[in-house]
Amino acid sequence: MSLRGTYYLAISGLTKILGLRGAEFLAGLLSTVRYLGNRRMAGVYLGHLSRIFPRMSRAQLRRVLKGYWRVHQRALLGLFYSSRFSSDNIDGLVCWENMDILEEAVSEGKGVLLLVPHFGDERTLHILLAISGYDMHVISSRYTDAPEILRKARLNVSRKWHHVAFPDEPIRWAYDAVKRGEVIQISPTGWGGSKGHWVKSFGVPVLASSTPVRLARSTGCRLLTAYNRVLPGMKYHIAFHRFDPESLDLNGTGQLFERFESIAKQYPEQYNWMNLVIRHRETNTIARLGYIPREESIVEAAAVHADWDPANIKDLQTVSALSPAIRDE
Repeated sequence: MSLRGTYYLAISGLTKILGLRGAEFLAGLLSTVRYLGNRRMAGVYLGHLSRIFPRMSRAQLRRVLKGYWRVHQRALLGLFYSSRFSSDNIDGLVCWENMDILEEAVSEGKGVLLLVPHFGDERTLHILLAISGYDMHVISSRYTDAPEILRKARLNVSRKWHHVAFPDEPIRWAYDAVKRGEVIQISPTGWGGSKGHWVKSFGVPVLASSTPVRLARSTGCRLLTAYNRVLPGMKYHIAFHRFDPESLDLNGTGQLFERFESIAKQYPEQYNWMNLVIRHRETNTIARLGYIPREESIVEAAAVHADWDPANIKDLQTVSALSPAIRDE
C-alpha cells in the first residue's frame, strides 16, 4: 500500500476508535497537518483570498484559510463516518432549511437538478437525501488516481443508497431519471469539459459545466441550488434555494456562479478554495495550450508553475474564443 493509502487507512481506523464524539478533535488535528503541510501553496490560496476579501487583514485571511482546512477535514472524515448513517440515526445530525422548496419541486414530477458547489460537504449531501427517502442520482468522478481505500469510501457508500453516474458515460440515464421525476445532484464547479461555458468565478475566468442549463432546457426539469455546511461534531446544515435563471444558456451559467459566490462570501470557511485554485490553474494551462483538451488529465499533465500564480488572470473574452481540441496531443 502507498504512503497515501496508509494515511487514509489510519484515518479510517481513528474514526472507528474515536467515534462521533472525537470527530472534532480529529478534524482539528488533521487540519493542522494539512495547513502546515501545504505551506508551499499557502501563498496561492492567500493570493486569491486577498483579491476576494480586500478588506480583510493578513491575519483574518489566514484564519479563513485555517478554517477552510478544518471544514475540508470534516468533509474527509464524513467519507468514513457516512458508512454508519441510516434512517435511524441521522435525525440528530441534520438540520434542513427550506426543505419545502425541494418538496415542492419534486411534487411537480418534472425532475429536479440539484446544483451543489464544492462547499462544506457536498458528497454527504446526496447520501443524506437518499437516506431520507429521495430517489437520488449523483454525477461523480471515478477517482481512479486515489488510493483504493479512499475510492471505496467515496463511491461505495453512495452506491449503497443511490445510483452513481460518471461524466464519461452516455447521459441518457439523466433524461430517464428526470422523466421519472427523480433528483440528480451535480457540481457545476467541477471540470467543465469541451462543452463547458466560460464564466467568471471570484474574478477569474473558469470553464464551468453547461450540463445544468442544457438539461433543463431540453427537459423542463426544475433547478435548485443546495449547500451542505458541515459543522463541529459532524453535524450538517443543508439549505435549498430556487434557481430560475433569466435564460438557460451561457448567461444562466454565469448567474449560477454569481449565486455560488454569494454563499461563499457569506460562509468563507465553508467554500472549497482548493477547487477555485484548481479551476484557475486549468484556465491558465488551457490558455497556454490554445485549445480545450477533451480530458482534464491532459490539462493537469501540461500545467507549469506559472499557471498557479493567483496574479496570472486571463481575459474572459480571450479564453472564451478557445475551441475544443480536434485531437489531443
